[in-house]
Amino acid sequence: MIKVQEVFEHSVKYKADKNAHTQPQVRARKTYSCRECLLNPDYVVAAYPHSFDGSIDQEMLQDNFSDSESFSRVILDGNSFRSSEIIVNMSFEELSDRLL
Repeated sequence: MIKVQEVFEHSVKYKADKNAHTQPQVRARKTYSCRECLLNPDYVVAAYPHSFDGSIDQEMLQDNFSDSESFSRVILDGNSFRSSEIIVNMSFEELSDRLL
């Protein structure tokens, strides 16, 4: 097993516009965060370098990640209720070294 940090999307609640004349509203916005995860190398079908190029993705990353961090996309095989693709907070070179 390989210990990695999976990048996932979740909602964060915040109070909007404290200076408004009305009652503050609680709103939610999407952001990327990470959680520790164990990856079974026997189920890895493919791995690719991944970059978050879109402006929305960049905005969602800025709270929890620095500009210098690298990501990889991992395609998994197996009978799972989850998606067969995950993004990990690890460079492609480091991931390939751990998988080999």
